[in-house]
Amino acid sequence: MAGFVAIEQAADDVVKTLTGKKVEPRFLNFGGAGPAPEKEPRVPTDARSEFLANRAMGDWAEDCLAEALSRQVPKYKAVHYGHNDSISAGEPGFKEFYLARLEDVREFGKRPDLLLLPEDQTCPDDMPGQPTPELDEIVGEARAAIEVRSSKFEAETYMRVKRERAAEGKVSIRDGLSFTVKVEDLIIVYRWMERTNCEQLYAQVFFDSVYAINFSEIFAIVGSGDGFVIESPAKSQQKATIMIPITRGRRIGQFKAMPDFVVEERITQLGRHDAYVRPVGGDLKIDAEALMATIED
Repeated sequence: MAGFVAIEQAADDVVKTLTGKKVEPRFLNFGGAGPAPEKEPRVPTDARSEFLANRAMGDWAEDCLAEALSRQVPKYKAVHYGHNDSISAGEPGFKEFYLARLEDVREFGKRPDLLLLPEDQTCPDDMPGQPTPELDEIVGEARAAIEVRSSKFEAETYMRVKRERAAEGKVSIRDGLSFTVKVEDLIIVYRWMERTNCEQLYAQVFFDSVYAINFSEIFAIVGSGDGFVIESPAKSQQKATIMIPITRGRRIGQFKAMPDFVVEERITQLGRHDAYVRPVGGDLKIDAEALMATIED
């Protein structure tokens, strides 16, 4: 269990590698709180169907993984810890919420979505709504933290079809699914881990399986200069994103039953109707041994 040490040791290599890939220096200033903004940040004023659908996917993935971990990993439970995004742009109170969260991240780093705590650990009912410093003692008891990502793919199906097409010479097998980490997130994840020395995993939840990788492994891969690419996908608002093949991590879960889908609708103050699809349910089987091995990486 390397905690923050391995990440700190790899930081210089990460800076060198990403500088060589023309990443701006402001995204590579590791250590301590971020600089205070020179002017008030721009606050989003509207949330449309695509954002609402992506948030619904993320909420489902986080809830599903937390519930499965709590039921199936001996001696541990998963609790929600990351900031709550229940308020959408354009709703009353959003500006204050948005600016407060930016300041919290600037000072303390990005809080991961879940904490894996001892099953007898007591904690507030509303962890996401509590100030970050007030939760430091609880974080100190965590076995690991988990940042959750969602995907619209079935990973096993995708990889099987890619293998078949590669065998037929129709496509490169290297064109596969990835763990995705925005370049701008590196320093704020580093900042949180520097304060807490808590192990952190990235978990990619697909509709048929879950893959996870230790953040220290992400730093090692990026620092090596090999085994990843940087892209600017539309789904990330064209922000530079590190893409690491999911096969560099471990499969820590499989769905015995996939989720169903329901249609949700949100009506804005101006009367616009935004409809989107939300996943519901699913039966996830956790591989506790693979999970613990990933934490130990």
